[in-house]
Amino acid sequence: MAYAHSLAWRADSRGLAPDITVFRNPGPLSLYTRQHLAALDVKLGAAVRDPRSVQPEDWAKAQRIIALSRAEHQPMVERDFPADAARVEYWEVGDQPVTAPADALESMTRAVHDLLDALRR
Repeated sequence: MAYAHSLAWRADSRGLAPDITVFRNPGPLSLYTRQHLAALDVKLGAAVRDPRSVQPEDWAKAQRIIALSRAEHQPMVERDFPADAARVEYWEVGDQPVTAPADALESMTRAVHDLLDALRR
């Protein structure tokens, strides 16, 4: 989406668990996410990949770090990456079963648009 707005920023994602495979994700993106992005006419392309765990070098390269839920993610960040904990911005989007997928995706979409607006300034 940043590219569509002529921004040089690129987003990537990482999981905080040391071994992200324990969650047995069915693939790179949930069906809900794929459907939501298709409805927004977002083309996924070749960038779609399986989940990855965050590594120390990821923190060093990141210009901005966003986690979706303070309640879920802040304890892990503070325990495993205390030196970077203050850099994390929390968007407060709950995962299932806390928040229904459609509601979570709408919240994330609004937050991404707000971020794009901020990056354009």
